[in-house]
Amino acid sequence: MLKILLFFVPSLVWAQIWLPTERTPSEIVRHSAITIGYNEWHETPQWVGHVLRREHLQDCVGRSNSFKVDPLLRTGSATPEDYQSSGYDRGHLAPAGDMKWSKAAMRESFYMSNITPQSGTMNRGRWAQLETLVRAWAKESDETIIFSGPILKDGLPRIGVTGVSVPEEHFKVLLKSRAGKYQAIAFLMNKTPSTQGLESYALPVREIERRTGLNFFPHLSRNIQDSVERDIDWSAWNFKAKFAYDRCSI
Repeated sequence: MLKILLFFVPSLVWAQIWLPTERTPSEIVRHSAITIGYNEWHETPQWVGHVLRREHLQDCVGRSNSFKVDPLLRTGSATPEDYQSSGYDRGHLAPAGDMKWSKAAMRESFYMSNITPQSGTMNRGRWAQLETLVRAWAKESDETIIFSGPILKDGLPRIGVTGVSVPEEHFKVLLKSRAGKYQAIAFLMNKTPSTQGLESYALPVREIERRTGLNFFPHLSRNIQDSVERDIDWSAWNFKAKFAYDRCSI
């Protein structure tokens, strides 16, 4: 059965979307700003979803850098210590940079249920650039739904006492709306990304659904899903967009 996902926004308005449907069931954890589908076998999130609206993009809260075990995860998560001396960054899926509007949201982004092993080359390079670009697009939209996660499969190397799987690739899937019109795009990035522009990582949402077994936007009609997920409307995505936070007004 499909489950409803609620996100809290600063204006005290609730935004409702549907959780993705999954081929491999995960443990669902709902926080105030992010919702997580956690894969216990791999000890990583299978996906993390959050919503960005223009009012979220305010510089109200500084980055905490306080990584902690998720207190709501029934099966327990990886720990910060699992990453020590591993050679991998503790890489966010829902980025801390999207959570500067709320102390609670910032705290939740540092739960280990939102973290996967990422190479420094990816995490601090192209992945970080993609996160900034997404914020620029969100600032020009009414609402942007974002799902991020690793490509999980058997045989991945593991780190730490908990045995955290190290993905070779990560995805990010976006659905933006403006004046009732939807556009979608996805990205797939290897842990050793190339130096090409971010356009080179873009692909239709259906390709990520095929790779992951997830159906990301079941709340949309089949006709709308087909129209936005099968192909990319390149004219809807300005890869040269620039982003700056608004002043905090909360």
